[in-house]
Amino acid sequence: MNTSAIRLSGVRSLLSNPILILERQIEFGNIIFGFEQNNRYRISNVNNETVGWAVERQRSLGQMMMRQLTKLHRPFVVDLFDQNENYLFKIDRKFSFINSKLKVWSNDEYTDNRTASESILIGESVQSWHLWRRRYNLFVQEFKKRQYTEKIESGNNGSRMLNQFGAIDAPFLSFEFPLMDEQNKILASVDRNWVGLGREFLTDTGVYVVRFDAKNSFKGVYDPSVLSDRVLNLDQRAILLANAISIDFDYFSRHSRGLGSGGFLPFGVYDE
Repeated sequence: MNTSAIRLSGVRSLLSNPILILERQIEFGNIIFGFEQNNRYRISNVNNETVGWAVERQRSLGQMMMRQLTKLHRPFVVDLFDQNENYLFKIDRKFSFINSKLKVWSNDEYTDNRTASESILIGESVQSWHLWRRRYNLFVQEFKKRQYTEKIESGNNGSRMLNQFGAIDAPFLSFEFPLMDEQNKILASVDRNWVGLGREFLTDTGVYVVRFDAKNSFKGVYDPSVLSDRVLNLDQRAILLANAISIDFDYFSRHSRGLGSGGFLPFGVYDE
């Protein structure tokens, strides 16, 4: 089986789970010295079986020092792997002054120095400003024209279209981030779990439950009347999983601070 086939099989195996648990591992440098280290997340299913890993890339010494200064605004690249450490896709976030913007890339090849020969944009998560609410708009790349989409030039790759498929609009200090469709029904969600007083205050870790499937993930959580009939595809699930990492950076990292960010961007096309 070639690299692309292994990657596709791993992506399907990981994202076909209706529920994933994302757990940020304890950073001992943060506990002892207050020095934030590269984040590493264990991804498990509802049976607590490890099904993947999300690992922030190592950076140079200068970049590490800049990380301590830029804090929640800092850029990062996170690589996703399956349980057998086969590379799947990457998450890339640039420095953000106010609102974070995160891109999810599918790479055809992966080398020892963690660079890809080719990258295809899967989609984006864009934080939008609000004085107290926690808001994100999620977009997926489409290759055929449909309502609320338009072509965006992308160099040698021809044209692409970013179509918004959901929005998060959570209250101040919320631990629950439901993803809403255009009818304001719940498509999926990211929920931050409380992990105990000692761990919450003494370590910089977090546990997130990512629910992908409104039909199979919310039994006993929400009334069926508020749930969407739509089911997220694999690309959309990859973007929501990446958004869970962005939520962790923006609001629940030890370096996170302030009232939160948000804003309004209507359903439709996000133009860079």
